[in-house]
Amino acid sequence: MKTVRLFTLSCECRFFLLTIILLGYLLFYGGRQMASSDDGKMVVHKNTTTLSVNQQDPLKGTRPRAHLVRIPLPITGNVERRLIAQVRSIVSGLQKKRSQPNSEQMLILEFDSSISNGGLGSEFEDCLKIARYLISPSLNGIKTVAYLPQPLKGHALLVVMACDQVIMAPESSITGIDESQGANDPTIRGSYLQIAESRKTFPQKITEGLIDPERKLLRVQTDQGNAFVFADKLKEFERTRTIDDSQTETIFSGGETASLTARQARNAGVVSRLAQNQLDLAVLLGLSKKDLKIDPLSTDVPLRPRMILMDSYVDSRFTETRISMIDRAVREEDINFVCLWIDQPDGDPVALSQFADFLSALNPKQVRTVAYIPTMARGIIPLVALACDDIVMHRESLFGGKTDSLSSEERTDILALVNDLIVPRKLRDKALSNAMFDPDSTVYIFRNPRTGAVQYLTETEWNSLANREQWRRESKLTTDGKTLQLTGEQAEDLGVARATVSDFAELKTMYGLEGEPDFSEPSWANHMVGILSSPSLAWLLVLFGLAGIYAELQLPGIGIGGFIATVAFTIYFWSNFMNHTANELEIVLFLVGVTCLILEIFIIPGFGIFGLGGGILMLIALILASQTFVFPQSDSDLRQFRNSLMTVGVALAGLTVFIVASRRLLPQTPLLSRLILSDQVQGKEQDLHENAAGLGTVGQAVTDLRPSGKAAIMGKLVDVLAEGEWIANGTPIIVTEIHGTRIVVKSI
Repeated sequence: MKTVRLFTLSCECRFFLLTIILLGYLLFYGGRQMASSDDGKMVVHKNTTTLSVNQQDPLKGTRPRAHLVRIPLPITGNVERRLIAQVRSIVSGLQKKRSQPNSEQMLILEFDSSISNGGLGSEFEDCLKIARYLISPSLNGIKTVAYLPQPLKGHALLVVMACDQVIMAPESSITGIDESQGANDPTIRGSYLQIAESRKTFPQKITEGLIDPERKLLRVQTDQGNAFVFADKLKEFERTRTIDDSQTETIFSGGETASLTARQARNAGVVSRLAQNQLDLAVLLGLSKKDLKIDPLSTDVPLRPRMILMDSYVDSRFTETRISMIDRAVREEDINFVCLWIDQPDGDPVALSQFADFLSALNPKQVRTVAYIPTMARGIIPLVALACDDIVMHRESLFGGKTDSLSSEERTDILALVNDLIVPRKLRDKALSNAMFDPDSTVYIFRNPRTGAVQYLTETEWNSLANREQWRRESKLTTDGKTLQLTGEQAEDLGVARATVSDFAELKTMYGLEGEPDFSEPSWANHMVGILSSPSLAWLLVLFGLAGIYAELQLPGIGIGGFIATVAFTIYFWSNFMNHTANELEIVLFLVGVTCLILEIFIIPGFGIFGLGGGILMLIALILASQTFVFPQSDSDLRQFRNSLMTVGVALAGLTVFIVASRRLLPQTPLLSRLILSDQVQGKEQDLHENAAGLGTVGQAVTDLRPSGKAAIMGKLVDVLAEGEWIANGTPIIVTEIHGTRIVVKSI
């Protein structure tokens, strides 16, 4: 009975345990399904797609966290002290944020030798201190990765050897030390061997070859596999191994400083992988692009900030003045921090593209650019923000969307700028950046189940990945036909924004800015050029110029009209030249037109060909001088072309009013009445033009004829042209030729 009772209890326990396991599995699986169903949920607005923030992420906390620190080479001065202090701070932060014991923490050291000869000149003692700190227990649990995008030389090699992993760019290389750097010093040699032995990243024979330039190192194929052997030890090595001479490879030739290319270093087991840039580096390490936090090595040089306000319409004039101000501030005032305060502006696509191109080309090692968005940045404005090094937003501010006004040509040009310049220069996420401007771009979330890393890719980008089988496609980020719009929190979560803040004071604290940064404003000369080249005033300059030419033709010899025309057109072309819309072509066309007009009126009698052609050239020059193109090819070009036509058209209408008013009012002016032809006089002048009997008629010059002017003939005031030398006022004259409307005279 006892046996049966025990068996019965055992069955009941088994049934109870099985029930608990089944319920636990259902709860766990159901929770996973609910979490995955909420993952990537989107809220669709009228014109944009806004990504919701994930509330539950089952893999959150298991992703590797990483910080990247750029080390300027050579390592001299206080670089060693600042680097150790910064690494200590980063390591402390990584250890505090470690949410699970198995989550991997990474410290990536990028060796920047772009401003030096591969880093030659690094101090041995400084490099040794850094290397000893990297292998110390202080970094237990932190994986250190050395990234070499450029060739590396000198004692910085010690720091590389102290890292757990080495990754190089394909065109990079590693060069050892020579006698001038202490290759014969036992202390230096011993330090290299000690650091290499502690990490075992560099094989022992490779390390010995890099610090002993006289020894020749071979890699041989034996019956037991590959091995590194120094040439002077080869015979001794052959006593215990069988070597295939045809497979022997020379690693270091001896007699010169040892060097390894990236491919050789990989074949030798020194380098684990090759990465062309930081984006490739993130993928190789199983990181999301947004997880690779870039921490430039801090310097003792204080930040000298300058603010640029963008809160209105951005046109070509705005772009030119701001580019000029930033360039001058960096060169002359040593400004090294530029913050763009972007507050709901709008702008011309061409002007904004030019500004974004300029910002993306700025060297972040010389000047750091930050886009601050307190409320909203829509349309094409995000292009300027993406061209900056950092984007900082308010948590509820909006970024992206509202690109319906862009034409297909403008959208194509913007996407080309994003993909060819901004993405590689500022290491932006290509898919997310394109989705800001292209409503046809479909972006998905791809997750690495092993590491938890996340990438945002289009289907085409995913198919191009060499390891695409490691990435699982999840929810879709975008909605078909809608551009992507993000709040500040969403932009930070996706890695588009570096951080979110509650106000500008928090941004200043983040970057260590002191006091209130100065805002750059255009100078009085910039304001003057902007006012003079604006359509609201440009038409008046054109009107004064044309009216001056007309007055000079009606009042030859006085010079007032010619002076006014010269000043007006000089100001017009100068302001447009400074505004970068006019160049030598427009000025030459205008001068050629004026020359043709002078030839037609004063020198070459004919049927008006030179006059008509000269007038057309002048009008073309005036139109082209106020725009940056010859033929409009986009909506913005059409708007600018419309403004150019309006400027010239209003000026011509004003000239018509001036001509009518001058014919009615000036003859009644006592001073000028004798120089202005009345309608009756002009009618008789026309009769004289058409009457061949006028040849030989005598008269008297009433103005200086230089060579044109006024003369009294047959008791009437007519326009005449002097033959040969100029004729002074009051000189008797005789008509020698009549060609159409031209009366040619000479002195008696």
